[in-house]
Amino acid sequence: MIDRAENRHAAFGLGIHRCLGSNLARMELTVALEEWIRRYPDFELSDPDAVTWSAGQVRGPRTIPVRIL
Repeated sequence: MIDRAENRHAAFGLGIHRCLGSNLARMELTVALEEWIRRYPDFELSDPDAVTWSAGQVRGPRTIPVRIL
């Protein structure tokens, strides 16, 4: 299960300054993850220590080495 802690981030802005494309971006990510899981239901991290993270304003995983089983 993909999960994360509650986080009230402002990645797409807030209130009247909210990004017009935020809902489309979230939908595209949802579809991409659903398709990955549908096509490759059996996968795992090949080396959890090899996951790298980006820093700065755009944070998140930069590399996630996986092994398709």
